[in-house]
Amino acid sequence: MGARDFERQLLSGADGGTRHEADVLVIGGGPAGAWAAVSAAARGARVLLADKGFCGTSGATAPSGTGLWHVPAEGTAREEAKASRFAMGGQLAEHAWMDRVLEQTWTNVETLKEWGYPFPVDDQGALRCTSLQGPEYMRLMRKRVKAAGARILDHSPVLELLVDEHGTVCGATGVNRQTGESWVARAGAVVIATGGCAFLSRALGCNVLTGDGQLMAAEVGAALSGMEFSNAYGLGPAFSSVTKSLFYNWATFYTADGVAIEGAGSSKGRGVIAQTLQAQPVYACLDRADAQIRAWMRTAQPNFFVSFDRQGIDPFTQHFPVTLRLEGTVRGTGGLHLVDDSCATTVAGLYAAGDAATRELICGGFTGGGSHNAAWALSSGFWAGAGAADFGRDARARSQRAA
Repeated sequence: MGARDFERQLLSGADGGTRHEADVLVIGGGPAGAWAAVSAAARGARVLLADKGFCGTSGATAPSGTGLWHVPAEGTAREEAKASRFAMGGQLAEHAWMDRVLEQTWTNVETLKEWGYPFPVDDQGALRCTSLQGPEYMRLMRKRVKAAGARILDHSPVLELLVDEHGTVCGATGVNRQTGESWVARAGAVVIATGGCAFLSRALGCNVLTGDGQLMAAEVGAALSGMEFSNAYGLGPAFSSVTKSLFYNWATFYTADGVAIEGAGSSKGRGVIAQTLQAQPVYACLDRADAQIRAWMRTAQPNFFVSFDRQGIDPFTQHFPVTLRLEGTVRGTGGLHLVDDSCATTVAGLYAAGDAATRELICGGFTGGGSHNAAWALSSGFWAGAGAADFGRDARARSQRAA
């Protein structure tokens, strides 16, 4: 069967499902998928975004807050930021990709300002752009996806990628979870932005992160990379699903009888915490944060404190139990292998972004979540959308010439 014959059959609706055509199909409606849709539409592509949940509300970012790798270009700030990350990741990251992400993140934050994202203001009247609040961020991104002219299929998980006779990805099939109706989309290119795999972690927002995007991509021949770096654990209160680890840099860790655990820490000392947890409970207290830091914490990641406030616990003065939650490729670095600057995968017509793509390019063998992941999501999403738009428009032109 020729490619055009395949596409006619695809669009004939023999199964009675809904049919769609687009230059770019984006799978996933988190930050990476939203930026991909906006970027692709900005290049003139017809964009369709399919989300298994409701675009803007599902996934790891939407219900939480996240730091952002937002570093000014002046002075040595970026070199110092790269050096810290390079060492932490076993010197496996690539400086060129780190440079690209730092620059694209800075540019996209300027765009967020123009769009009206409510960054907080410091005492000098300057915007503090080193963190994003998930609900506000993703609510805004959904609006921008729609404003860009992209169509959104909510509650519409993709079941399978489609390829033509040459092995080029040319669409996908799915189902609407609310109506039970199947749907099929032909697209010139597809962006996988389905997030990582951490659905059994009990971490906030990860219940939908089942790794289905990586699986579908692997089924059509896409290569994975860095999966050996995906056995990563998030640190959080034992009574909460929030695994935001940044604030534990100001914590002291204790045994049940109040003895400080030597060597325990949020990053370098996490192994000590893990070893201790095998024998006894571990408690934390953010007792090394001064008044100024405490005030900043409340504005930077207010969701961190919700579970404490509900239970009447003051994390700055009281000891609370902590645990480690396996968060797979959400906190680890593994994912779909990228072959060029456009975030193309090893399969023609298929692009990857966010947690679905490997982050080893900027994080090496360790990421830990937070700021670098958020920067990677908006940067790789932006590049994948642009790359898919160019490929998808070319595919449409080739199809029209052949017709």
